[in-house]
Amino acid sequence: MASTDLADLSAGVWGVAVVAACAELGIVERLGEPIGAEALAAGVGVSPQLAERLLDTLAALGLAERRRDLYVATRALAERSPAMLAADGTATLLQAADLVRRAAAGELSEDCWRHTDPAVLQAQGTMSAGAVGFLERSVFPHAPGIPERLTSGATFLDVGAGVAAVSIELCRRFPHLRCVGLEPAEAPLALARANVAAAGLEERLELRQLLVQDLDDVDAFDIAWLPLNFLPTSVFPVALERVRRALRPGGLLLLATLGGGGGDLRAAAARLRSALWGGDALPPERVATLLEAAGYTDVAVLDRMPSSLVPLTARRPLSGGGRYARDM
Repeated sequence: MASTDLADLSAGVWGVAVVAACAELGIVERLGEPIGAEALAAGVGVSPQLAERLLDTLAALGLAERRRDLYVATRALAERSPAMLAADGTATLLQAADLVRRAAAGELSEDCWRHTDPAVLQAQGTMSAGAVGFLERSVFPHAPGIPERLTSGATFLDVGAGVAAVSIELCRRFPHLRCVGLEPAEAPLALARANVAAAGLEERLELRQLLVQDLDDVDAFDIAWLPLNFLPTSVFPVALERVRRALRPGGLLLLATLGGGGGDLRAAAARLRSALWGGDALPPERVATLLEAAGYTDVAVLDRMPSSLVPLTARRPLSGGGRYARDM
């Protein structure tokens, strides 16, 4: 087992903070072209000394390159959305701090998503919405019948909608799409309603304060999202049954699990997050078996993502049984 220097871990936390701060300050965008610390400092409203220290940290992380007195983003930074970088850092740092606070207060007995801080909720929503581009590029085009439904006016079920970021992003990308979001918790639901109103999507995006266990729609949706990371294992079977019934024949179910990977730090931290959120880090093969047992067909396990998330897809069959595939 490889040992890790705790000082390196501490420096890594500061690295996350610097990346998020640079995204919030607008430094990431300005590094698209070589720029000096003084010019950058004047543009973002910090001292030249602080700007140089931030840039040096980005360079140490391999996210910026120093060319004499100028700095420029490396490809690893240039390809990332500043909004996603800021959200990732905010969600990571605030949730990690909350773990320590709850541990000190003896409040870790109940594992569930319990955040009410708007900064945490909005950041987590932004990160979730980042998956929409992946779905549009790599999943929807390969799911028979789904591209046509999206063009003609599909209906999307967003289980655990949070602040409605995923549904809002889908509505923006697919003008004929209609969404129904289920969110039982008061704090994210209030933010979701505000976000939907701000996006002008009240006519296309319905929000329900409802648990998936209480969903009683039948043959109503073309696509559904079921977040395993927030669902206790005991709820999973009934959730699968309710969602399958709610999908139209041939409808597409999207899932993801943080149970992929081995004993490396990234995978272990992902499984920890799943436990803190109230879910169970089920191995993707186990999820696939449960999907088939619940009557789904065309079950596919996709490649593990850098976040350790393993996406899966399945379909409500048109009729009869199904098959289990390693990829789509």
